[in-house]
Amino acid sequence: MKNFLALTRRELGVYFVSPMAYIILTALLAIAGWAFWSTMANAAEARLPVDFSGTLAMVVYIVVLSSALVTMRLIAEEKSKGTLEIMLTAPVSDAAFVLAKFAASMVLLVYLLVLTVGYLVIISRYGLVDYGAVACGYLGVLLTGAVTYSIGLFVSSLCSSQVTAGVITLAVSLLLILADLLGANLAEGTFWREFLGYIDLTRNFGDFLRGVVDRSRLVYLTSVVAFFLFLTTRVVESRRWR
Repeated sequence: MKNFLALTRRELGVYFVSPMAYIILTALLAIAGWAFWSTMANAAEARLPVDFSGTLAMVVYIVVLSSALVTMRLIAEEKSKGTLEIMLTAPVSDAAFVLAKFAASMVLLVYLLVLTVGYLVIISRYGLVDYGAVACGYLGVLLTGAVTYSIGLFVSSLCSSQVTAGVITLAVSLLLILADLLGANLAEGTFWREFLGYIDLTRNFGDFLRGVVDRSRLVYLTSVVAFFLFLTTRVVESRRWR
């Protein structure tokens, strides 16, 4: 546990020493701030209750599209610098090594989301807030981010170039948020249309945004995270036999 926490702190230190975390933070707050202002202005003009779901929807898109920047260096950088083999000789298991990388990226995500709570405070001063629905929405953002981060970590473990890992992760992330749209071009009732609709992150996130915790969505998202973390661990383990 001590080694796991030390690795996690190391990864967080790398994030905040480099400009990466600040670039993502600035982009998230700028776009989320614009979405919040637009939602508030439209609600005031139409004399409707303020809805925080629009802001959360924009936040989740930012999280998904920025996942490539967050994860591309996690293992690919270690491989390109030749430090991965050194890390693997440390008294820490491969699973703990992978989980520490993933935990650091999730801590960064939580840090980014905490800063958006300020918008919620503003709303609460001028209207009623359904805190249950908001909590479900944030849970959906975390799970969606966990899915794309675990995929990005797996891609990073396969690549020696950060740029290559970033491009592939971005392509996969775009596919996951556009899957339902792509499936709409296929014949209704076909396997591929159903499959694309099932893996579509926008559809899976939508239930959480409405304040509904669908058990099937929850199982799907957590299973994807566990699956890709398992695959990443196996890839890292394979390095010991080379």
